[in-house]
Amino acid sequence: MKKLAAACLALTALAAGGCGSSGSASGKTVVTFANWAAAEPATAPGIAAMIKKFEALHPKIDIKSEPISFTDIEHQLVLEVQSGNPPDVAELQGNYLYTLAATQDLQPLGGYGSGAFSKSVIGSELKLGELGGQLDAIPWTVGPIGLWYNKAVMKQAGLKPAPPATWDQLLSDAKAIHKKLPKVIVLGMDTTSREFALDAAWPVMTSFGAVPFSGTTSTADTPAMQSYLSFMRTLAKDGYTPEGQKTGFFRQPAASNQVAFTVDGPYVKGVAQSINHVSDQKFYQTWGVARLPTGSAGQHYSTPTDHQLVMFKNSANKTAAWQFMQFLATSQYSVLNYTLKYENSIPPLASPPAEVAKELDNPITKSFVKSIIPEVIKPAWGAHYSAAYLDVMAGIQKAMTSSEPISSVASGMQTSLKSDLGS
Repeated sequence: MKKLAAACLALTALAAGGCGSSGSASGKTVVTFANWAAAEPATAPGIAAMIKKFEALHPKIDIKSEPISFTDIEHQLVLEVQSGNPPDVAELQGNYLYTLAATQDLQPLGGYGSGAFSKSVIGSELKLGELGGQLDAIPWTVGPIGLWYNKAVMKQAGLKPAPPATWDQLLSDAKAIHKKLPKVIVLGMDTTSREFALDAAWPVMTSFGAVPFSGTTSTADTPAMQSYLSFMRTLAKDGYTPEGQKTGFFRQPAASNQVAFTVDGPYVKGVAQSINHVSDQKFYQTWGVARLPTGSAGQHYSTPTDHQLVMFKNSANKTAAWQFMQFLATSQYSVLNYTLKYENSIPPLASPPAEVAKELDNPITKSFVKSIIPEVIKPAWGAHYSAAYLDVMAGIQKAMTSSEPISSVASGMQTSLKSDLGS
C-alpha cells in the first residue's frame, strides 16, 4: 500500500490525476489495469503482448499494468477502493465480482455493453456479469467446469473409453482403474480451503441435491449433503483422490497419463501439451471432456471459472477503459493470440469469425460449448460467500480424512454456517 500511495503521488505530481485514468507526461491517456495475468509466468508474456498491440492500435492511450496474484487481488482491490485509488479496469473471477460490487464503486456497463457488443457475446456469459439486473462485468475468457477423462487410462484398465454418466458409475470405473493401475490418480478434485475450491465443488454437491447455504440461510444438515459427503469419503478412503490439493496440481501428471479423471475447466489441454508436446490429434485421441456426472438429483451441472473485466467509477477516461476491455474480450487478435494461446480458454463470442471458428473446431471445445456451458449455474455467490466457504470446505475435508460419522460432519457444517452467516 505504501508503494501504491507513492505511485499515486508521483502520478498526481506529473498529471494532476489519481491512480485511475489520467494524462501521462507525454499527453497520452493512461488506463491502469489490475490483473493476475501479468503476475503469472504462464500468461505474463501474453498479456504484455496484448497491451503492446492495443497501444499500437490506440497510440494516444497507455495501459499501465498492475500485476497482483490471483490469491491477493480481491483483497487488494478492496483496499485500493477504500483508499480512493482503484484502477480503471480489473480482472475478476467468481465471487470477486460480488465482493467488489458491494463497495458500490464498480461502473455500470449497460451503456457500454449494449447494442452490437451485447449481440456479439454469448448471452448466458453476459448474464454472469449482471447483478440485480445491472451489467457490472463483461466476460473475458470462458471456463466452465467439466469432467476430463483419459481414454488411454480407461482402456488400460479394461474399460470403455467413455465418460461415466453418473457418480456411481464413476466409482465403479474408479475401482477398476485403481485395481489395475494403483499409481494413477483416479479423480482430480480441488479440496483446498479456497473460495475456488467451493466453486468447483458446487456443481458436484448440487448434483446430489445438496446446497449448503443460500444467502444467510444454512441448509447443510440434510440427507442430500450426507450423501455427497459419503461420496467424498469414499473417494479419499479408497485412494481415488488425494485430499487437500488444488485443481492445478492434477494438470501436470495428466500430461503423462497419470490421471484418469479430473474436474477442471478448459485449461488441461494447454498445460498438458506444454509439458508433453504431443500434437493436437494425439491429445484428442487420449483425452475427452464431458458434462459432470449426475447424482441423485438426476441432472448435470457446471460452474464458471470465467475471467471477467470490470471498470471503476473513478476512471477519468471511461471511453479509453472500455476500448481496452472490449479489445481484450472480443477482438479477433486478442482471442487468437491470448484467450486461446495463453489462457487455453473459450472466447465469449456468440458468432466467432471464420479464423477463430477454425481454431474452435475440435472435440474438446465443441463439448464445452455445446454440452457444458448450457449446464452452468452460479454458486451462492454474494456478500456471505466469503464467510461461508471455509465452513463448507472444512466439512468436506473432515469427511475425507476422519472417521467421524457423516451425520455428525453435516451437523457440524450446519452449526458453523449458522454462526458465520448470522442465521
